[in-house]
Amino acid sequence: MKELLTRLSDKVIGNAEQLAMLITTQQNERYPIMKRLEYELYPARVELVKLYANALKLEETERIEHLRKWGQEAGTHFAKKESISLDMMLREVPEYRSYIGTVLKHEGIKSAISSEDMYELTTALDTIVNDVVYYFSLPFVYHEKEMLKISQAAIAELSVPIASINDTTAILPLIGIMDFNRGSVLQEKVLKEAVRLNLEHLIIDLSGLLTTDTFVAQQLFILFESLSLVGTVPVVSGVTPAIAQTLVGLGLDFGSIKSFAMLKQAIEYVA
Repeated sequence: MKELLTRLSDKVIGNAEQLAMLITTQQNERYPIMKRLEYELYPARVELVKLYANALKLEETERIEHLRKWGQEAGTHFAKKESISLDMMLREVPEYRSYIGTVLKHEGIKSAISSEDMYELTTALDTIVNDVVYYFSLPFVYHEKEMLKISQAAIAELSVPIASINDTTAILPLIGIMDFNRGSVLQEKVLKEAVRLNLEHLIIDLSGLLTTDTFVAQQLFILFESLSLVGTVPVVSGVTPAIAQTLVGLGLDFGSIKSFAMLKQAIEYVA
């Protein structure tokens, strides 16, 4: 079997460039945008064909390590390319499986190997292909998660707008849902802006909040206390009956913090 695996591997490697060019042509037809990266994709495909071929000869532990290392490097590199996606890259996987499987079949018939040995070979190939897909996909998943975190942080940053109405007073309208990410940005950005603008009063308008629960109340109280410590007086507006009822139901109140039902009232108060 070892001699057969070596012969199979050598045959696949000998046709690596031809197979890589065939796959490159097919992928360029499916996704014309890939032509822009052909100078990178073609060599990577040649390398991948050779990786498949060599993996056939390796023991499981060594094979997995080789595939993991390749997947980490290649996946990380191509995950950063904005013009291609994981599904585009995985679209060519069946081509490798089909070609190498055909080589296995022909060489197996030529060598008159048993059906059990042929089954073992095809199973090994399937395992290698699955491992390649897995290790190549991991960096894409990681990259997408990182991009999502960045996007969420940017959205959270935009969701904490502070608008000055004069030299010493600003308004912070809270709109939508207050989650953990937004709460963290709220504490950090508002305090920095209060100090930077040297605010005497900050009107925090709650009329746009969609939910008011224990978490939201806790974030607000932390913000009120922090603002007081940097010399800015917090004033609350937009306290609707629903918000008031929720706070009462939670056994909470704004205590010494001045609050108003209307934003106009709060502005008149600090004027």
